Amino acid sequence: MTSVNYYQTIFDKAGDAIFVHDIDSVDFIDANEAAEALTGYNKSELTQMSVEKISAHSHGFDFHHAVKKVHQAASHEAITFEWLIQAQDLRHIPVEVCLKIVEIEHQPKMLALVRNISEIKKYQYQLQSKDQYFKMLLENSGDGIAILDTQGKLLYASPSLQRILGYLDRFVLNKNVLNIIHPDDRMSVRQLLFKKPSEDDVGIINYKIMHHNGKWRHHEATFRNLLDHPDIQGILINYRDITERIEAENTARAREKQLGHMSRCKTMGELSTALAHELNQPLAALNNYVGGSIIRIQNGLANTKETIDALNAALNQTHRVNGIIHSMRSFLRKGEANFKIHSLNRLIQDLNPLINLKADQGGCTIHYELGVSPMSILADETLFSQVIINLVFNAVDALQKNPEGQRDIFIRTWQHNQHVRIAIADNGPGLEGQNPEQLFESFYSSKTDSMGIGLTLSRSIIENHQGYLWVCEGESGAIFNISLTAQERAKCI
Repeated sequence: MTSVNYYQTIFDKAGDAIFVHDIDSVDFIDANEAAEALTGYNKSELTQMSVEKISAHSHGFDFHHAVKKVHQAASHEAITFEWLIQAQDLRHIPVEVCLKIVEIEHQPKMLALVRNISEIKKYQYQLQSKDQYFKMLLENSGDGIAILDTQGKLLYASPSLQRILGYLDRFVLNKNVLNIIHPDDRMSVRQLLFKKPSEDDVGIINYKIMHHNGKWRHHEATFRNLLDHPDIQGILINYRDITERIEAENTARAREKQLGHMSRCKTMGELSTALAHELNQPLAALNNYVGGSIIRIQNGLANTKETIDALNAALNQTHRVNGIIHSMRSFLRKGEANFKIHSLNRLIQDLNPLINLKADQGGCTIHYELGVSPMSILADETLFSQVIINLVFNAVDALQKNPEGQRDIFIRTWQHNQHVRIAIADNGPGLEGQNPEQLFESFYSSKTDSMGIGLTLSRSIIENHQGYLWVCEGESGAIFNISLTAQERAKCI
């Protein structure tokens, strides 16, 4: 094979398209098989064309720009650029072109090595689309993303920073975020940042942070230690503004507290007659014991033993009055919730004066079946007492349909595994076909003179105690059940 044939074969069989064209006219002089496959034209057709004929001039790849590239290549050793070819079937094909001046028969010609980069462009477009996709997600996400170093310096902030906190990222990047964390929460955030990289833990933290407008906002954030990750090298924070939720919860708690106090006042109003009678009895007895003792002493008829017995009886009556007043004051207390560990049985026993008043008023008999083993719960005394009072008073009202002497209420306590249970049962008419869950709906009541908030309030209180309140049908009457987590006995009060 002659050297001419040898190089002609290499030219024709090359994997990339090769065009040879005139420098000034950019007319094609020669083209290989790959050029034919790329454009869809055969060699004889191509040698009758110029660069403009196979260029997508509608997209700006026209004769003027082609000549400009050729002249640029003529003044350099070689240039590489991207171009858009229009094939015979009108498909647009992105290509990479390398232009270089070569000597052919002692005449300078332009050699164009053309590589189809459709697949590369396809993947580039997909990557750009993904980048745009994630950018749109970050910009429109309700959550913010931040990366902090262990000192609290902001290394990265997602575009949602401005919408959530009002800051432009260029003004806060590389600044310490601890400076705008509320002083009450600053230590917990600092401790989070100072954790060892090896711990690589994921968790949730709540804190208050200053908005650009100077107001404190409540945030909830998840965090992950990625200090060892080569692309992150920081602590990843996903945060969201929960101020409206916190304010709504506070408003609901305030409304619940107000409703609870109103309910307790209504309860005491219902007991006013019985209370007056219950207090009059010990006060009258107290008057008799003390008055009689004074008269005996004045008349010289005092007997030491009889006088002491009378004064002790008077003292017992004062204890009785104090017990009733203490129950009233505790029950009517209005203030912030105060959760402490209490003895369950003692909480119920402290309510005996009020429970017995209502029971006597309604002609009911209370049967206490309290567990023998000590049981403790974490509770707010006033709120928990209100639930027991509500349930017992409802039972008394339900039993008014029963004949006198057949009105029994049972208050039972026991422990089941890690939970303590309270059941208040009666032998009344029961649920009478009512949906048990409907009883706990707001403003629902089967009684015409009731506001319908007692059971709703009671369930809400028990849920705030991390417990459950439900009702079921008993063998006779209804049974209201409460389940609370048992606490260590040693801590109870």
